[in-house]
Amino acid sequence: MVAIPGREEMWKLRVAQWRASGLSQRAYAIEQGFPIRQMGYWVRRLSGATVSPALMPVQVAPAGTAQASVKLCNANGWTLMLSSEVKIAWLAELMRAL
Repeated sequence: MVAIPGREEMWKLRVAQWRASGLSQRAYAIEQGFPIRQMGYWVRRLSGATVSPALMPVQVAPAGTAQASVKLCNANGWTLMLSSEVKIAWLAELMRAL
């Protein structure tokens, strides 16, 4: 893209005036008769902001094999370790029986 002499300075002034206006970019651009997209472009360009990619690569790892467990300890010294696969209804029945 070929730079037009004075164009960047002109947009620096416009962006500074927009910031001082208290208006949104859209409202200021409409009020001044500037293209909305061009206003956004110059705000990003002059602020040094870069556009992040919309999609990021990700890796999906299989679920861990670690199993949660329940550990029941009694004041008499016994301990019962239960797998997380134990049915809740069975555990509730066991607790009532103890």
